Amino acid sequence: MDQLVIGCLRRLVLVGWKFLLRMLGWLSVSYWIPTPRPNPPDTLTSSKWGTHRYIKIHDIKLHYVEKGSSSKPLMLFLHGLPDFWYSWRYQMHEFSQDFWTVALDLPGFGRSEPPVYSITYKVNNLARIICSLIHALGKSDCVLVGNGAGAILGWHIVNQYPQKVSKYVMLGAPSEAVLQQLYERGAIPLGALLKAGLLSCEGNFQTHLARAGDYALFDDLLGANSKPQDLEAYKYTFGQPAALERALTAFRENFVDFFLEEYEFRVRKASNTPGLFLFGESFCSVDPEEFVPLLLRIYHPLETRFVPRVGQFMHQDNPKTVNKCISEFVRAHSKPPKRSAVDAPDRQILVKEVCDNCYGREHSKTEPHHAECAENCDGQEHRHIFTKTRVPISS
Repeated sequence: MDQLVIGCLRRLVLVGWKFLLRMLGWLSVSYWIPTPRPNPPDTLTSSKWGTHRYIKIHDIKLHYVEKGSSSKPLMLFLHGLPDFWYSWRYQMHEFSQDFWTVALDLPGFGRSEPPVYSITYKVNNLARIICSLIHALGKSDCVLVGNGAGAILGWHIVNQYPQKVSKYVMLGAPSEAVLQQLYERGAIPLGALLKAGLLSCEGNFQTHLARAGDYALFDDLLGANSKPQDLEAYKYTFGQPAALERALTAFRENFVDFFLEEYEFRVRKASNTPGLFLFGESFCSVDPEEFVPLLLRIYHPLETRFVPRVGQFMHQDNPKTVNKCISEFVRAHSKPPKRSAVDAPDRQILVKEVCDNCYGREHSKTEPHHAECAENCDGQEHRHIFTKTRVPISS
């Protein structure tokens, strides 16, 4: 009993001391004045992440970074809030060999031009901009990847414009329709609703808080293991005039509609687009068991994978695991190449059911062959590929 009392007193003293330090920080003038950053850090201009481009869509000059050949299929990345193209640097580096990877700055973010009217930030309007961008880039569809608010936008595009998406990968956040169901069930914690309500209030108090402690907001978002150069990239980008205000405006435009619009179900179109959803321990403190079954009921075919020990930016916290999950998903749903009579000796193995007749011996022209086996299977290699064990989840 004495040890319990002593432990409680120690905890109380520790919490009180941290609160006192926080109060002293709030009273300090320097706490509210961030460090000036007139020049971008080198990592933002480095060519290793890709080439910077601009394109005009719906009278808005958009900035994006591309890597890979434009002759390859398009893989388009959508960032969340507050975020910008740099968030996807690891994925662009990983997939640029097989795809034309394009990381976009949404209107008003990063180097993209802000829209004239704030209504442009609504999910419906941003979805039209993304579809127009895909067309302007010379593609009919893309592999769509989104995180956080970018995932919410991605779900909407998959739902309303399925012809523009060949495959999709969404990270962290369920769709708007699922969020509305969670709200109706009372599954969203009161703390998360109060925080969202505070951000939706008019005024500049929220942006002052975001700048406090030299943009300590991004220290929390990126985590303790983030590199100093990455922190500087975020602090420089959102330290630009009105950058935080535009991010807040984008949130406010969609927060009110969340309670008024019935997203996705109203104009939902049938889609057989294969998708992958990666999730961490929680989203807005909501247990994944609450929203994952709802997603599986609405979207199909949909695979779900759990990524442990990650925060809001899982693709930066653990890029190796996230990239592996995306790579396995994309390979599993890739269309097999057509056979060519010219290069028959170098033909590739098609993904088909394993036939025991193929293993260890050549086919006979007179021997009846398994109906589901490819004509060009190559014996032992054919069996090896299909009996290879897959790791379901990497920790």
